Amino acid sequence: MKVLIVTTSYPAHDEDPSGHFVRAEARQLARLGHQVHVVAPLDNQTRDESLDGSIVVHRVGHSQLFGWPGAITNVQTNPLKLVRVLPFVHAARKSIAKVGNVDRAIAHWIVPAAVPLLVDHSAPLEVVAHGADVRLLCALPYPVRMQIVKRLLDRAATFRFVARASLQTIGSKLPAALERRLLAVSQVEPAAIEIPDIATRTAQIRRSMQAHLDGFVVAVGRLIELKRFDLAIAAAAKSGVPIVIIGAGPLRSDLERMAASSAAPVMFQGQLDRSEALAWIAASRVLVHPSRAEGAPTVIREARALGVPVIATAVGDIAEWATRDLGIKVVDPREEALSLAIKAVFSTPRAGDEKSSSREER
Repeated sequence: MKVLIVTTSYPAHDEDPSGHFVRAEARQLARLGHQVHVVAPLDNQTRDESLDGSIVVHRVGHSQLFGWPGAITNVQTNPLKLVRVLPFVHAARKSIAKVGNVDRAIAHWIVPAAVPLLVDHSAPLEVVAHGADVRLLCALPYPVRMQIVKRLLDRAATFRFVARASLQTIGSKLPAALERRLLAVSQVEPAAIEIPDIATRTAQIRRSMQAHLDGFVVAVGRLIELKRFDLAIAAAAKSGVPIVIIGAGPLRSDLERMAASSAAPVMFQGQLDRSEALAWIAASRVLVHPSRAEGAPTVIREARALGVPVIATAVGDIAEWATRDLGIKVVDPREEALSLAIKAVFSTPRAGDEKSSSREER
């Protein structure tokens, strides 16, 4: 088949963490023998990607709006960036027209990838909701939210939610009849992931951290209030174990001031390339993820694919995952509860490089 993927997030290079799950899906489709065309907001310096010539990336620019840390955060930081949506939509429509007829269209993120880019497209349409777009929809005025969903349903679109919690959230914000229509054409399926070969770098990191013989905790994400890195740092300090923070964001200086008085080492690595971040996760004893709101966090699935245990709060689909995967421990969002869970991990022998029994299929 000829498949069109329209997305607002796609890696600008191999080590770009943005949209790597969209690229993983494109590669899966290509391996199945499909011709895949990806329309994404990438700049002119981004090289096209081809897997045996079966993936073509159409670069439409305007990456300043959709690049890290995401369109919603970018607009909140500078509302003037919102005006860049219109030229992106115009450029994306032109690229979609050049691709021509396709057998299947996939829109990653409900807005603006599905609306207004693909609602009038003739191919069978599948809309992938990742979480941020659901939160955006729920924040829109009720008539606007209802009209967007109705237009897609009238278009005979199907929906794929990466988290059951996101489907339940948007459903609860719709009229009962519209919710039933949405549920009838929706499925829940976590986003595709790919794990590169990081064995050598993981071993190097473990050797470099030998001063901390029992290992270290790792926390990964944007340094924003929602992610509660302050709680992770406090719990690691109470447990007496080092913590490595991977990510960047507006709270870094505040967290560094907090770390200065921590009873245990706190190491800030900043924003890392994807393989490097994964190697740090693989080298750690446990991933701590005390976020206040999530859908289906990719970083947790990556940690489990690497055989690393996870301590997290019961948000999104995480509690459901924990019922099927003993390597995920759900705790209350309290310093004491998180600390006890960390101590429990460090009281058991390191699992070495043994892979999780629930290793994800990649």
